[in-house]
Amino acid sequence: MTENEHKTSILESEIFHAIQNSQYKRLLLYIRHNYNLNVTSKDGRNGLFYALDINNSYKRCRMLRFCLDHGINPLHKDNINGYTVLHEAMARQQLDSFELLFNEINSEIDWRSLDIHGRTILHQAVELNNIIILDTLITTMNRYSISVDLLDKNGLTPYLLAIKLHLHDISQILLKKGHASQLKCDLQTHHSAREWENIGMKENYLILRKKLRQEMNDAMKKGKINKVNKLKKMYYSTYSLLLNDNNIRRDSNLTITTRSCSNTKSSLSINEMIDRLHQGDRPETYIDSRKDDKTFHIEQILPRSLPPITTLKRHRQSSSTNSLIDLFQIVQLSS
Repeated sequence: MTENEHKTSILESEIFHAIQNSQYKRLLLYIRHNYNLNVTSKDGRNGLFYALDINNSYKRCRMLRFCLDHGINPLHKDNINGYTVLHEAMARQQLDSFELLFNEINSEIDWRSLDIHGRTILHQAVELNNIIILDTLITTMNRYSISVDLLDKNGLTPYLLAIKLHLHDISQILLKKGHASQLKCDLQTHHSAREWENIGMKENYLILRKKLRQEMNDAMKKGKINKVNKLKKMYYSTYSLLLNDNNIRRDSNLTITTRSCSNTKSSLSINEMIDRLHQGDRPETYIDSRKDDKTFHIEQILPRSLPPITTLKRHRQSSSTNSLIDLFQIVQLSS
């Protein structure tokens, strides 16, 4: 490193230190001597990233405003995650910083740009499970007529990602406000939303089993025999619960749906679905206009105020999921 490079490096670190500590007098002194504040560190971060380190919300937003007003580039990406400062504010879930930065650059956002993890900014918002951030992004996308069906590196849309992660509220916002396509499949495996939901369920079980295995090992090292036995029951029950959920999911495919997706393996014809039903049963979507007074109807014994049976099925948690939650709570209480 030459002497000039060494001096420049020292100056850059002093600028970042001044930003982190809200030292406006020092920063103004640099500006008066024509020093450029729009410098970057070795990891590619400029002063705006360092301003996010300020804990106090008011001071942080004031410094962000100062940096923007003095030419520090808000669209610059770092070398670590491929984040702009807006992505970084989202990752830290600093809503005040996000709002300020978004209002500054919302017309210049590259919505299809991928970070190092292969996500668009909308995919990042889905993973964060932050409704406020997602709603703000979709509002602007609607204003500029930009589709929310953007693709990540795996060919997943934000809606498919939300389904895979079992984020119901997020998926509903994408559907109702973003008008996301429910029929779109990913580009690599051509899985539908229902199939990605099943994949996400399996992944969650595998993560839970790994966590339980780690907890068992820790409990064995500490000699907590009772906890080990309870964890073992949970660990081995997850396998049967996974099989049970798969059976439930397979049975739930017996509904008549229409898909424009190229994946025909996952959809059944009406005749195939009828053949798979037990004798005497018929699909819930079957319509018969003829009135039959002899046949027993369950509506006769249910109050009119109850919602339809199909709605109850759609929104209630499976018994296997409830069992798993109960088991996990028992172990937490005993630890």
